[in-house]
Amino acid sequence: MGYAVAMQPTDESPAADETWFHAWRGVLFASARVLRIADLDMLERDGFPLTWFDVLSRLADAVPAGLRMQELEELALFTRGGLTRLVDRIEAAGLVRREPVPGDRRGVLVVLTASGRQRYTAALTRHMQVIEREFGRRLAPEQHRAVAEALWPWWHEADLADVPDAGSG
Repeated sequence: MGYAVAMQPTDESPAADETWFHAWRGVLFASARVLRIADLDMLERDGFPLTWFDVLSRLADAVPAGLRMQELEELALFTRGGLTRLVDRIEAAGLVRREPVPGDRRGVLVVLTASGRQRYTAALTRHMQVIEREFGRRLAPEQHRAVAEALWPWWHEADLADVPDAGSG
C-alpha cells in the first residue's frame, strides 16, 4: 500500500512510525471527498443539503419524542453554531416542527413531520447508494471490517479511556 512508506525520524519528527498520522489523513481526505459528492447529490436529488439530512437523521433516531435544541446541537455532526437558524429553515420547508415540552414551560422539542420522515427515508436510501459507490467500492470487505472495528468507539460514543491502546501489547 502507498501509505506504508515509513517516515524517517528527524529533528522535527521524533516518531519513526507515523502510520497513525497517515491513517488520520486518510480519514479526513476520504470523508471530505465523499461528503462533497454526497452533498451535491443530495442537493440535486432531494432538494436539501447534508446539514439538513444530519438534523433529520438525529430526529428520526429520536422518534417519537423528538429532541430538545441542546440535545440536537450535541448530536449534530455538521452544524453546532447556527443550529437554530438551520432548524428554522427546515421547519419553513415543513420537514420538522417545534412542540412544547410537557411540564417545562420554556422547553421546546424539535420533531419530524410526516413529510420530513418521508423525505428523510427517501434521501437515506439514495444517500446509502452514493456512499456505497463513492466509499464502499474503494475498499475490500475485509478492509470495511477493519475500518469499522477501528472507528467503532467514535461513532458509538464509547468512553475512549476504555479502549485499549492499539500500540500496547
